[in-house]
Amino acid sequence: MKHQRLGTTGLDVSDVGLGTFEWGHRVDDRTAQLLVDDYISAGGNLIELPSSATVAASVLGELRLPEEILVMARVGVSMSDADHIEVGLGRARILSQVDFLLRTTGRSHLDVLVLDVFDTDVDRSETASAIDTLLTLGKIRYVGVSHHTGWQLAEMRGAGIPIACAVAEYSLLNRDAEDDLIPAADYAGVSLIAGAGLGRGVLTDKYAASTPSDSRLAGELGDYVGAYLDDRSNRVLAGVRKAAAALGVSTTDIALAFNRHQGIACSLVSPRTPAQLAEITSSEVELAEEIAEVLDQIS
Repeated sequence: MKHQRLGTTGLDVSDVGLGTFEWGHRVDDRTAQLLVDDYISAGGNLIELPSSATVAASVLGELRLPEEILVMARVGVSMSDADHIEVGLGRARILSQVDFLLRTTGRSHLDVLVLDVFDTDVDRSETASAIDTLLTLGKIRYVGVSHHTGWQLAEMRGAGIPIACAVAEYSLLNRDAEDDLIPAADYAGVSLIAGAGLGRGVLTDKYAASTPSDSRLAGELGDYVGAYLDDRSNRVLAGVRKAAAALGVSTTDIALAFNRHQGIACSLVSPRTPAQLAEITSSEVELAEEIAEVLDQIS
């Protein structure tokens, strides 16, 4: 697995990050440990905790992790229950959420803290002050943002927040970040980390013939995945299949290779089984320029 610098920092991250979205739900503690062990053996070093990751953080806290593993966690979103979501980047929320994550995971620090919302109500100086406090205390080491536009990224940096990366959904099925965020990030020397790097699982081509009974599409995430099973996505996936067949590889290989070719620092994936993870971590395909151009055109 390849590694590259995160923005202009001295931090190296693997080009595939291990998401924990379903840990504690469809991924139990034992399977999570197997996934982590296999991921580390393959050269991976970045584990991501999603927003309001109470259950996933608890699972992570029970696992055996080497010191060199990096944990990236999001703050700014609170869920007291499934029907009540609060967002904000006030000082109290940021500090309390970081302290909760540290207690729950049993770690002394978070390697990358992601501000998971752009707060229009709280003054940017308050958010910057909270980040400065956490950096000074050594509770966090680097900062990222998610769900930010290009100008919001610029405004956060202008407030003195040392942003190293921006997290945004990005794949052959969703390239919206190219319109605004990626140009701003490139200008500022900020890396892009691709959320849903395999197009919510659709680019693995698991839904070609039917819907697996244990898949996200068949469960409570059906609408989330189903959004990428429209006519446009089907046309893109048909082109990905052709590229995969021509190279003798899988559609997963093509999807990850395209992200690497586009300069994505890290693609986040959330496999539920060691077999799924093995297919991902063994992928080292490099796209020829002419194939990358065709994929660019069809997507």
